[in-house]
Amino acid sequence: MTKRQDIRVELYKDLIFRAIFGRNDSEEILKPLLNAVMEEADLPLIEKISIKNPFDSSDIRAYKDMIMDVYAVDQKGRRIDIEMQLQHDGAFADRLLYYGARLFRRSLKKKEKYRKLPRVICIAFINFPLGGRQSNVWFDKWRMHSLLGTGLGSNKLTNIFVRLPRVFDKETLPEDKFGKRLASWVKILSSYEELTDEEKKNFRVSTEGFDELERRVDGYFQTEEGKKVFDAQAEFEGLLGDIRYDQYKRYKRERKARLIAERRTEEERRGREEERRGREEAERGLLESQRRSVVRIFKSKFGVDAELPTNWVDSRSYDDLEPLADKIFASDSLEEALALFR
Repeated sequence: MTKRQDIRVELYKDLIFRAIFGRNDSEEILKPLLNAVMEEADLPLIEKISIKNPFDSSDIRAYKDMIMDVYAVDQKGRRIDIEMQLQHDGAFADRLLYYGARLFRRSLKKKEKYRKLPRVICIAFINFPLGGRQSNVWFDKWRMHSLLGTGLGSNKLTNIFVRLPRVFDKETLPEDKFGKRLASWVKILSSYEELTDEEKKNFRVSTEGFDELERRVDGYFQTEEGKKVFDAQAEFEGLLGDIRYDQYKRYKRERKARLIAERRTEEERRGREEERRGREEAERGLLESQRRSVVRIFKSKFGVDAELPTNWVDSRSYDDLEPLADKIFASDSLEEALALFR
């Protein structure tokens, strides 16, 4: 049997969270947690909950990509999904939208009116910044609504994001980011193993459900099932680490290939630019040579004091100047030669 001190209980890890909060008899600890989120989101508090897919240790691996499906009841009744997300996923928001749509589909019976659709709330506890440009946002709630101010939209689906502090966020105090009730649960979820005896004592008094949570955690991971869950979580994290390493290697390969392609493209661009400059330089040289040839023939034919028209060479190409020199040489008079420039 695994000793308690050999296990680091990190409640924000998905399997460990499901094993503690996702059971049929977890209402005493799950409801206070959800109500802390509902209060922060300015939504009606929950009176009763039931879990539609309670945790079953006989098939732990099935929970790797599964969310908790909670049926919460208040004055009207609503469905809630809970997701623990530790790895940043570009499609995470889309996945929550898909989960909500799936709940809608399952909740409406055949031929029932669409107005009977229940309200669905997807709560996501994540440990990465909510937005690349707004890394200081720790709580967010969004729904479908009109961008043109028409008032059209729906409040049937609400997505709520709660960001948990990571190791390098430890200087961030939850009470500075959340209301008192949610701040307590954020600290409990993100730092349970690091809570001091004094902090635990305070939570027992101030936070509904904490004493029951502590009782469950202290006993659960001394059982064979608890060890199984802990080992499965470690296995998942190992697989995730392998995936991340493979992704990193692929990123390095793709980045190297992209840099090589960009360098080759830049070299080709520079080559074309140098070729263009060389061509223009050669053309300028030929033009200047032909200009001097025209001046020399004109002066030798009509005397060094003879003057060509002002700006006579403007807009003339090499191909224009080459026959001009022959025509000047063949001219019988200065007037005839000057007429060539009009």
